[in-house]
Amino acid sequence: MISRQEAAKRAKENWPMWRLLLSDMNISYSDLDKMDHDDIMEANAALDIYLEQQKKEPKK
Repeated sequence: MISRQEAAKRAKENWPMWRLLLSDMNISYSDLDKMDHDDIMEANAALDIYLEQQKKEPKK
C-alpha cells in the first residue's frame, strides 16, 4: 500500500489523465487506455478551450 504522500505525488505526475477522468467529458479508464500521450494532451487542450468558452458565455 502506498503512502498518502506517494499517492499525491503520483496523482500530480498523472494529472493530465486524472483531469480528463474528473471532468464532465465522460472519459473512462478504458478510453484513457486507448489514448497515447499526444491524444491526452490534445484532449486537455480541448478541455481548456471549452472551459474558456464557458466563461465567456453570458450567464442565464
